[in-house]
Parts: sequence; C-alpha cells; structure tokens
Amino acid sequence: MTHFSKVALRVAQFLLGFISITIISLGNAMAQEFVVAPFNFNIQNGSYTPASTNAQALAATAQEIAPQTFMQKPDPNMSLLFPQPGGILLFKSKDLKDPLNVAGKLVAPSLAIVDTIFHNQVYNQKTAGTEKYSFDMCYSLRIDGKRYYTDFRPHTIDYRYPLVYHKQLFMVASQEMGYEMYADKGNPEHFRIAVFNMQDGGIQMHFTSEQLPFNYGLEFLDESDNVITSEYKAEDQSFRVEIKGLNETYKGVWDGKELKHLN
Repeated sequence: MTHFSKVALRVAQFLLGFISITIISLGNAMAQEFVVAPFNFNIQNGSYTPASTNAQALAATAQEIAPQTFMQKPDPNMSLLFPQPGGILLFKSKDLKDPLNVAGKLVAPSLAIVDTIFHNQVYNQKTAGTEKYSFDMCYSLRIDGKRYYTDFRPHTIDYRYPLVYHKQLFMVASQEMGYEMYADKGNPEHFRIAVFNMQDGGIQMHFTSEQLPFNYGLEFLDESDNVITSEYKAEDQSFRVEIKGLNETYKGVWDGKELKHLN
C-alpha cells in the first residue's frame, strides 16, 4: 500500500468514527433541555446578585468539584463552563440562597450537559434614564453524570470543525448575555475557543483559551450570516478562524498545539 493510500485510509477511518459518534449521540441523547417559565414578564425593580460568584461563600468553600474533560458520546446539549478566577459555586438544589446547598466549587474549565433552565425573575434597574436588566436564572446541569445547579451562565457552542490531520475537534463558544428582558437569548459575548482530541470514541479536552480579545457587539449570532468563517491550510496543517462583530473582527490561527491571535 502506498503512503498516499495509507493516509487516505486513516482519514476515512477517522471521518467514519467522527460521523458515527455524532449519529449515536443524537440518537441516544442523555437529556432533553427544558425551559421553565422562559418569559417572566412580571418585571421587578432592582437587580439580581448571582449566588454562584459570591466571593464570601467561595472563600468559605474548600470542597472542589472535579471538571469533566472527557465525554464518551458528545451530547447535543453539551455546554462548556469557564469559571471565573477563584471558581464558581455549584449547588445541590435550585435553592441557591441556602448555604447548606453548596456542593462545592468548580475552578477549572469543564464540559457540562444542561437539561433544565429555570427562569425565575427578571429585574430592571433604572439609573439616569437608562435601563439595565438582570436575571434570576438557574441552570440544572450534569458534570460526569452528577447533577448540580448554578446561576453562572454556561458557554454555548456556536461553531464546530473537525481537524482531520490533527484528529481534533475545534469549537468556538460564547455566553448568551440576554436581550432586554429575554434572559438568555441574544447578545453573545465572552468568546472562547476549545479544542478536543478525538480519543477512544469520544472527545478529550486538549486546550481552552482565555476570553478572546474581542467584543462581538451584535444582538444575535446566526450561522447563515457567515459570522464565523474558517480556512484549513494543508501545506502547514494550520486552521484559521475569523469572527466578524459589529465593530471588531477576531482573527486567530491554530496549529494543532497553540492558538495565536492575529490582531
């Protein structure tokens, strides 16, 4: 068998495995995402203070929750959690104000599966003629099969691209910051890049970026708008990605090991 034939065979085997993982995961999804009270128009004056980033509670919590870095069958509802410095609190129930419900803190990036979103209350604070909305929301999610609750917003995956040569899966993710009273719809920001190795029939976290030096500035991100474009260059096995925002454009290149910002 020629060298070219061997390479072609390995590529075909990899693609077949990747497609099989996708089909299996769609056919056997572990959970269906449900939304409880998606539009709570009983807006109250004031603002919501998140429980999962409470500095005093974080300092008093010694128990750390191990992040999930491998997923055997990528789930359609898969999200990513990128904790702030110092971590985020995860709770045993959706009563996030009870300190006895703290399960521990997550301090490293993790895969997670969101299956229920509780929209509890919308708040609106009016200051100097401007309105600022905040949201009492709770996410029910699973990390390595264990259920936790948090009001820290997961990153949703906006873009996926299989890098055949590197046997990796390249992802772009963002946080939906909400549009006026719509708590988790629109205004995607805080973009991150995550790269996973295709391993043992699943995906293993290989690299996660810091927040990209980029402000999106648009209300929505739709694949049909070609907001995220990419180019793979076979001559040096590099992968270039571009995200076009309202006033800024992010450009980066991934070589299989390192992400370089080009602007």
